[in-house]
Amino acid sequence: MRTKSEARRDAILGVALEVFREVGFDAASMSQISARVGGSKATLYNYFTSKEELLLEAMLDSAHKHARDVMQLLQIQGDLPSQLHRFVASLLKLIDADETIQVLRVAISVGGTTDIGRRFYELGTHEVWLTIGDVLREEIDKGTLAKADPDMMATHLRCLCEAELIRNLLGAREPASDQEIGRKAQCIVDVFLKVYGKPA
Repeated sequence: MRTKSEARRDAILGVALEVFREVGFDAASMSQISARVGGSKATLYNYFTSKEELLLEAMLDSAHKHARDVMQLLQIQGDLPSQLHRFVASLLKLIDADETIQVLRVAISVGGTTDIGRRFYELGTHEVWLTIGDVLREEIDKGTLAKADPDMMATHLRCLCEAELIRNLLGAREPASDQEIGRKAQCIVDVFLKVYGKPA
């Protein structure tokens, strides 16, 4: 059962991420966040030592929640192409979301002056793809994928999935329908399996 302290921390993380997305890291203040949460700055500092720590924890919390949702799609029983399609389509939808784009822009904005961007990459997104590598390793052992470096396979799959990320970050995004996302996901899976799928 969750404690009041844990619930309070989660509420702070959710509100903080909203503020950072809306106004950016530099313009956001602990006072602004505490006012929206309902409390004092002292309350925030009881949970987080600095605005930098709060930003990192808020981004990681959001990333881990999304990662769990996306990763669960690989655990659903079915043939590998179907599992990959579900995973890729869900990931493409996440990458195309306004919230994701805004959070990544904030992370990039502080990347040159703090280690927040690097730590977010290492503790958030990178860990997910290491897990994908483990999943692909299991498929290699089962004989459903060709023998190759599973971590490199995961990197190639990631590159295919994130092909339009720069475009989105630069504001040239064209929101995709579910049908378009499904079509793109199928193309990515087809390309990936053409390289790494085991010949029948």
